[in-house]
Amino acid sequence: MSRVVTLLLVLLAPASASAWDPFLVPNDHVEDGNARMADEDPSGALHHYEQAARQLPNEPGVHLNRGLALLDAGELDRALEAFEVAAEPGGPREIRADAYYDMGLVYYQQGDAAAAEEDHQEAQRLFREAAERFRQSLRQRPGNADAGWNLELALRRLHEEEEAQEQQEQEEQEQQEQNQDQQQQNQDQQGQDQQQQDQDQQQQDQQQGEDEQPQDQQGQDEQPQDSEGDEGEPQEDEGGSEESDDEQPSDDSSDQGEGQPQEGDGQQPPEPQPSTEGTREAMPEEHRRVLDALQDGEDNLERHRARSRAAQERRRVEQDW
Repeated sequence: MSRVVTLLLVLLAPASASAWDPFLVPNDHVEDGNARMADEDPSGALHHYEQAARQLPNEPGVHLNRGLALLDAGELDRALEAFEVAAEPGGPREIRADAYYDMGLVYYQQGDAAAAEEDHQEAQRLFREAAERFRQSLRQRPGNADAGWNLELALRRLHEEEEAQEQQEQEEQEQQEQNQDQQQQNQDQQGQDQQQQDQDQQQQDQQQGEDEQPQDQQGQDEQPQDSEGDEGEPQEDEGGSEESDDEQPSDDSSDQGEGQPQEGDGQQPPEPQPSTEGTREAMPEEHRRVLDALQDGEDNLERHRARSRAAQERRRVEQDW
């Protein structure tokens, strides 16, 4: 590709030099500039072409040769400006054809540089500009083989850059989808990690609750001990009630004595209590005194009940009228 461009650049020098012969009288700066270009000294040639452009500002051939010197020096933007001046309407067709041709070369080189940087959109724009300039050159000079060849080459490079851009966009889209998938996977992983953390925390809370439960149960087990202590108090009350029950038979006996037969009425006496003579001998004296006191109390109670029944029988008066 660069070989073709170099070949095209070599072809420009004779055309630009011969452009002066039909139109101008000899000019010292132009002749010196052409000589420097032949010696491959674009900087020296540019100096002389600049002097010639000041003397002949409306001569398109001077601007054409000045543009060629700038092109060889690598100053592409300034070269485009000089070629545009040379291609203005009204100038000779041969000079305009060469100016468009050289502008196509400049755009082609710029497009090649953009493609090397993978700036495919800019490269496409520049190759379109190059193709258009080659077409304009062919309009001014139909049948020019070099212009036709470079036009085909620019169109081919344009198509390559379009495909490269499509591939680049596809790769960017795939990369974006991969990034989205990776981001989704990261989010899913974070969600799983968070869920696992929640489960671990729930298990820890449950385990902690199970560890605290025996302590509460132990506290509940300790409460009945206090209640047992409370139950000891009613026992004293029951003992006191027993004492009150012992005192009540005296009142109940008076009520129950009515209608009951006396001892002299042929009723059987109360059953004798079992003897405790055998056990009393083995008891301490202190216990025997207690038993004697209880026995005396029972005898006295029976006598008291008998007297009460007898008094009640005597108070009954039968009417004889």
